[in-house]
Amino acid sequence: MIVAGNDIAVQSGAGLIEVLVAMVIVAFALFALIDVQTTALRYQKAAHVRTVASQFSADLADRVRANIRGAHEGVYNLPQQSYPTLDEVSPSCFNPNHCTAREIAAKDIHVWRNQLSRAVSGGWGEISGSVTDGFTTRVYFRDVIAQGSGFGLAAESCQPRAANLSIDKDVRCYATIFFP
Repeated sequence: MIVAGNDIAVQSGAGLIEVLVAMVIVAFALFALIDVQTTALRYQKAAHVRTVASQFSADLADRVRANIRGAHEGVYNLPQQSYPTLDEVSPSCFNPNHCTAREIAAKDIHVWRNQLSRAVSGGWGEISGSVTDGFTTRVYFRDVIAQGSGFGLAAESCQPRAANLSIDKDVRCYATIFFP
């Protein structure tokens, strides 16, 4: 109660409640903005990983086209895909002018897989096919937005023997078919 001369003013506190309600609304709006920003960053990261997978598929296609003799001989069609670790020694073929098509293909695949494993989380890949039917490259990676949700690139495009999809539900594949 404020006394000013003979006038008595009574304050009821309604202004304080209005301020509190406004603060609660602003707090909820800020939390919503934080959630939107976090979701946008997650989708941006997923788009980046998929772009990298696309670039690596194109890179291997270019390597096969550069070694067209190896493509015709079938040295890029590996019967049993074995994934090298980063510690493996690269196949020795230092001068491409003195290498066989098989040596160039082995080096291409080795370098491609090692670069892929460094570029994306869970990155690895395989290639199969022929010149007449086309080559299929599959780039495997861990999808940051999938995490078992089923969203993202279809896990059905993965080879069952290459990825244990019952355990790794966040593994996604980017498959590309190309002709040299």
